[in-house]
Amino acid sequence: MAIENVIMMDVVGKIKQVDQFAKEIFLFNDIQIVDAMQEIDAGRFMLPVLKENIGELLGFAQLVSGETMMDERNFTKLISKLNELYQDSLKLDMLSLAKGEHHLEKALSIVQSFEINLGAEYREIRQINERMEALKKSRIAYSYLDEMDVQMSELDKLENFSYSIGSVTKDNAVRLKSIYNSVTSIVFHVGDQTDNEEVFMIISPKDLEIESQRILKALNYKPIEGFSSEYTKTPKEIIKSIENELLELKERTVRLYKNLSVHLEENRGEATISFNTLYLYGNLSIIKKYMAFSDDSFYFSGWISKRDKQRMEAIGAKYPELIMMFSDPKTGSGKPPTKMKNNWLFRPFEVLVKMYGVPAFDELDPTAFLSITYMFCFGFMFGDVGQGVILSVIGFILSRKGIELGKVLLRLGICAVFFGFMYGSVFGFETIINPIWVRPFNEINTMLLTAVIVGILLLFLAYIYSIINKLKKMEIKEGVFGKNGICGFILYLSILGLVGVNLGVIPNAQIINPILIGVIILMIFIVLIREPLANYLSKRKPLYENELSEYYVEGGFELFEMLLGMLSNTLSFIRIGAFALTHVGLFMAFQTLAAMAQNGVISAGILIIANLFIILLEGLIVSIQALRLQYYELFSKYYTGDGTEFKPIDLEIKLL
Repeated sequence: MAIENVIMMDVVGKIKQVDQFAKEIFLFNDIQIVDAMQEIDAGRFMLPVLKENIGELLGFAQLVSGETMMDERNFTKLISKLNELYQDSLKLDMLSLAKGEHHLEKALSIVQSFEINLGAEYREIRQINERMEALKKSRIAYSYLDEMDVQMSELDKLENFSYSIGSVTKDNAVRLKSIYNSVTSIVFHVGDQTDNEEVFMIISPKDLEIESQRILKALNYKPIEGFSSEYTKTPKEIIKSIENELLELKERTVRLYKNLSVHLEENRGEATISFNTLYLYGNLSIIKKYMAFSDDSFYFSGWISKRDKQRMEAIGAKYPELIMMFSDPKTGSGKPPTKMKNNWLFRPFEVLVKMYGVPAFDELDPTAFLSITYMFCFGFMFGDVGQGVILSVIGFILSRKGIELGKVLLRLGICAVFFGFMYGSVFGFETIINPIWVRPFNEINTMLLTAVIVGILLLFLAYIYSIINKLKKMEIKEGVFGKNGICGFILYLSILGLVGVNLGVIPNAQIINPILIGVIILMIFIVLIREPLANYLSKRKPLYENELSEYYVEGGFELFEMLLGMLSNTLSFIRIGAFALTHVGLFMAFQTLAAMAQNGVISAGILIIANLFIILLEGLIVSIQALRLQYYELFSKYYTGDGTEFKPIDLEIKLL
């Protein structure tokens, strides 16, 4: 439930060690690679000026980016060939990669052998499949002429006439029939290709063939594929010979696939070793693209978690000539990425946080706060035991299929079940179980008032988050005097107190009205002059960054917007009570329709449709409304989301 501290790691090593070190980095994985050349050019790759580092320091003058030296495409091609042979059944085995040596020459030799032997069988199968596809097209083509008792060779040898068979749409077929008299060809309707296309045989005098083609082109005439001069007999005889050949080729393919399957299984062990080796070296090439090289040394940079520093030092200790340096982001190592760290309960909600933006490395991770409040708001609005169980089951199935939002849906469904017991609602029926708290429609004021109180508490927490975030960044102006800072929080509390006193929520407290009014006026004034006040306290000059009149005009409008925002943000949470009532009212409407039907089967159908409608449509609307409250009422107060996400190696580099 926090953001992990990350540090920059810079490494200088000897080129003879680069492959082994790159392998260590690949297996370590939990590191975000940074272009070392850019780090060096920006002056952030700080190698200590020591006698023993002279060679590496001199190497800065002759650096070459790994981008210009490394190419993983040959490895990708070879891996693709293995994948094609084994139909993507080969899997990367990280445990085997972590053990022992992997001989690239042997892997290349195995792939070459596979390509010669097994590849030949695959090519034969591919050729047979291509022939079968051509035969199927020919069978369809000649089926349009199967009623003709004429040798195709005789048609092909016509001296004064030419023929073609093609299709037009039904609309164009009507046009073609309407101009039969003006077409300089003999037109035969020979069948339908699809529901919307008809097939015609066109016989034209060769002297008038160009004119006929012009007319047919205007009708979007498409010749049928599959006719070939190799077929000379009658269409029926041709179709029979095609079917015989297809049968022979199919039997031959079955035999080839059987033999190939045996050969593949016999060589699977070697194929797996080669696949892993090639995958490793391909990824090593990608990792080395991020490095910089001199004649003798390589230079590497990457972000790692601070807690992983000792593990990396242990890796570095394996190489006596390796120089490994670590620097804190606060020392100016560039803007660090954000590595979010949440437990199993909150982790699925990271996707909702990232939709708004990745938290910056120096602000609080809002995932835990969003998770709890989002689940609460959804459950409050969609409280039903039965419908919640259905949502949970759907979420569980989606999560098992690897869909991250399925895990969110599972948790939302559980919260809906919890509030279903609070409301005593099961699939919309309120007579099955007794409520633990209230029945929403019987206690409308309680529901709406509770929603507002919940909203106020959530806004309190949002102010606290905002204050902490801004003070962590040493933003005194906004953190102390800003509208979402300490003064803005005191102003909000004072306004709530004044409203509470005068509405009787806080009884016998009218005596503090003048104090609250005074605090409100003071806080408004401080928020208005926050820029000159903060500049004065921090000894910054000038007090105003813009013109004095311009500053106060803008400040006046901003104050009005702030006060209006406090009111709208608070009242906006009424929606969670309103949607809870809508949820009940919508099912009541369906119940009324079911009662009016006066038929058991129809009534049951209406109630089933009602539940499906509510689960799908209202569930979607409620989830969007709960997310809207997070983004617009809460995130807008305390969260910037202008960070960059930490991407470990397995997300940063993609070989396949």
